[in-house]
Amino acid sequence: MKKKALVVDLDGTLYTINTFHYFIKYLIKFCVKHIKIILLVKLCAAIGSRLYVSHDKMKYNILKLLKNRNDINYGAFVNSISSKKRFIPHLQDTIFHVKILATAAPSCYANIIAKNEGLVCLGTDFPYTKFAQNFENSKINKKENVLKYLENQNIYEIDTFVTDHIDDLPIIKIATNNIIINPHKELLNILKQNSISFEVIN
Repeated sequence: MKKKALVVDLDGTLYTINTFHYFIKYLIKFCVKHIKIILLVKLCAAIGSRLYVSHDKMKYNILKLLKNRNDINYGAFVNSISSKKRFIPHLQDTIFHVKILATAAPSCYANIIAKNEGLVCLGTDFPYTKFAQNFENSKINKKENVLKYLENQNIYEIDTFVTDHIDDLPIIKIATNNIIINPHKELLNILKQNSISFEVIN
């Protein structure tokens, strides 16, 4: 029997919010509450770097500050946004042999979310090398990472993909079934232009 894979996006899909934005707010509150002045200054500088660098480079700068710290409670952060989780019935479907949470969000908390949902997590890890274009698990990088993981499981196609975002077009184009959450008009137009069939969940 052919194995089936389910792949689910996080921000705007499994959760109704952009979890990374909430994570930044959580970090700022953490710094203020626990009087982590040096971290707060560096964090603000990393956030401010978005004025002159890309979003993925800003994320790199923020995660670089956190990679060797053990005083941040990522579980508490996940608990703080639990009300933002969306019910997706496909996650309960037993026809899938592998279920993956594929996200550009940081793995430090995405791993916890995935574990809570019984999913494998493919996210953006802490940086241990210089910044490179494949740092963030997003767009074409996300597709390649998902396919590489599935290949290691002897699975060579994505049966069902659930997302809300146009950045996931590389995966949408190769998935057998696509489920789009609250799609924007731009994404709908692109899907129709590419003759991609899909199901909508609002």
